[in-house]
Amino acid sequence: MSNILFVDDDVNILSGLRRRARRVHPEWNISFVTSGAQALSLCDEQSFDVVVSDMRMPGMDGADLLHQLQDKIPDTARIILSGYSEDDAILRTVGPAQRYLAKPCDDEVLFEALEQMLGIRTLLAKADIRSIIGGIDALASPPDTYTRLVQAFDDPKTGNDQIVAIVSSDIALTAEVLKMTNSAYFALPNKITSISHAVRMIGADTLKSLAIFIGLFKSFDGPDAVVGRMKTLCRRSQQMGIAAALIGEYEKLSKDACQLLPSVGMMSHIGSLILYLYYHARMDKVIARVEKEGISIVDAERDEFGAAHPEIGAYLLGLWGFPESLTNAVAHHHDPVAFNQTEMNELTALYAAQHLTRELSAQHRPQAGDVDGDDNADTPAPTTEPESTIDIGYLEKIGKADSLPAWRKIVATVLKSYP
Repeated sequence: MSNILFVDDDVNILSGLRRRARRVHPEWNISFVTSGAQALSLCDEQSFDVVVSDMRMPGMDGADLLHQLQDKIPDTARIILSGYSEDDAILRTVGPAQRYLAKPCDDEVLFEALEQMLGIRTLLAKADIRSIIGGIDALASPPDTYTRLVQAFDDPKTGNDQIVAIVSSDIALTAEVLKMTNSAYFALPNKITSISHAVRMIGADTLKSLAIFIGLFKSFDGPDAVVGRMKTLCRRSQQMGIAAALIGEYEKLSKDACQLLPSVGMMSHIGSLILYLYYHARMDKVIARVEKEGISIVDAERDEFGAAHPEIGAYLLGLWGFPESLTNAVAHHHDPVAFNQTEMNELTALYAAQHLTRELSAQHRPQAGDVDGDDNADTPAPTTEPESTIDIGYLEKIGKADSLPAWRKIVATVLKSYP
């Protein structure tokens, strides 16, 4: 049974929520308290899977409460409820809050968020892994620019000018937005130089994904060698997203799926970025094992950390509220057979894009232990084409093995236009 705690100083809100939640989800064990102090006391007595707190409360507000809960019970998921106008308050929740929901919040939206957070926790069955993730600020919540974008997109009064202002305040994000809109994915005859035009074209999910990726990368202040590896990982993930979207269009996936795929590609290696960001010395050991023993990066990461980047990334994206189709693709992008699918979908496009971007890049700049696209410009070009590692049996199962040559041409075009 899932244990959920709601914290709000308005007893009428809690009473109504109690009735509705127990009617819709009788399987949940739900507790209700009216102050941060009561919440802390109750958390000392029993464990909770998720804590949902209102922002504005007398004495200890929601941000202060979640900060303390992050220290006391880091493996508990944390949601903040706050009004549109509370900009300063929202910024204070960057760190302790894993999910922001705008008030007034419909029951359907709230319950869906809870269902997703409870479901995604099964990706990481080991409590110690959840604790590691929940106890680090940058892992527990996405970067500031992302939080501001979510708040803006959730506000029905937000216009394009306000979104542009948020993006423009982040120089690195601005550069990446313009770079992506001028890539092969949009195939535009003229170069886009207006950030306002670029923001309208790129879409909310892709824009939020870029904000996360760029924000995490900018926060790293480690060895130059690790910075180079992370930079390559960022570039390759963006190439994968564009390639996956174009493969999806070629295979006539739905418009919604194709629009989501650039975001799926970028987020596919958010788990790797996290591991480099906070455990780069241990990742050096992982890479050394991959190069020396020839084992997969996923196996090496699981041996070292107890979990690998696919499930770490999917876990975080689930906490942050990304669509289930995106988190599933991220969770299974190294082993789509385990997802037990029988037809082409976003996962197939991502899987193919991952392998083909790596293979085609390696023809020009190979590196021993080329894990998820890490390469080295100082390495000489190979004399023979690298052997493909894509699972032909999987492609045959879903009836897409014959599409591989066309996909390879698509990826080659992306690598040329989005270096």
